[in-house]
Amino acid sequence: MLEGDDWSLGSMVGPNGENEIRMVRPLTLEERQRIPAALARLRDFSGHALIGPIVDALNELQTFFAELPSVGQLEYQRGPYRSRLNGRLSAALTAFTTLRSMVETNAKTLDLPMGSSAPDNFNRLYQQHRSFRLVWMLRNLDQHRPPAASAITISSDEDPETGGTRVRPVIDVLQVCADNIEASQRQNYKRQWRECAALWEGFVEPVDIRAVFEQAYKACETVVAAYMREAEHVILDDARFIARLVGEIEPIGAACALRVVEGDSETSITINATHLDTLAFGEAVASLNAARKILGEPPLKESEVWTEH
Repeated sequence: MLEGDDWSLGSMVGPNGENEIRMVRPLTLEERQRIPAALARLRDFSGHALIGPIVDALNELQTFFAELPSVGQLEYQRGPYRSRLNGRLSAALTAFTTLRSMVETNAKTLDLPMGSSAPDNFNRLYQQHRSFRLVWMLRNLDQHRPPAASAITISSDEDPETGGTRVRPVIDVLQVCADNIEASQRQNYKRQWRECAALWEGFVEPVDIRAVFEQAYKACETVVAAYMREAEHVILDDARFIARLVGEIEPIGAACALRVVEGDSETSITINATHLDTLAFGEAVASLNAARKILGEPPLKESEVWTEH
């Protein structure tokens, strides 16, 4: 909560944009308790905050792979090239585990009445989704016996559709699984690689690692969308609460929770301020609509967003 007494709803901006401390009304104890928690939930619920890091990491990796046709065969094995590949691949793999951890932590913090489906859904991906499981195993490999990029080879062959030359980063999944089953010293690691191999049974040809990442990302995106959808009522309640407070202060966007404390001398004061960021609830609502789109549902109506049910 906002610690200490004498917190007010106000602003630090005057009617004409000048710097001016304005106290409009005292905040109730309930408002003081709720403001920090509501703002934190809205900020954490941003789709950009959750999905952004994995999108950035995958875009960086995709940009790197897009350079393959212009890189000579000898260059593939040289230190600078392999170093770049190791770094970007490692960042992309880590982004998947970070996303899962963030979503599961946020879901636990929300403490939804019926709980969240996110942990079970991520576990289901691990057990049943071949691309997500491979990404997860490669991340473990990158942590315990780096680099995971050693499992990727650069293939140059004829494109079956165009007849032209294609250059692809590929992984022989069954061979990589077999190698790690043999190399692992612990039975649980062997079991994990056997489970991964079972999901890829029948894929005797190397697969394009870019397709693996794309499919794993889409699966994660659906899990995140489902989490957002089931938490929608909590986030909308927070958005309405902050919006009501923001609407009491002119100009719009200037609202703050303020506390002014006299300093040691008569001429000094300390100002504690928490800005009621309009972007926080705006982005949260946009994220809810993005989640609905992924799930094939219609967007929220204006009346649904701002009217309590």
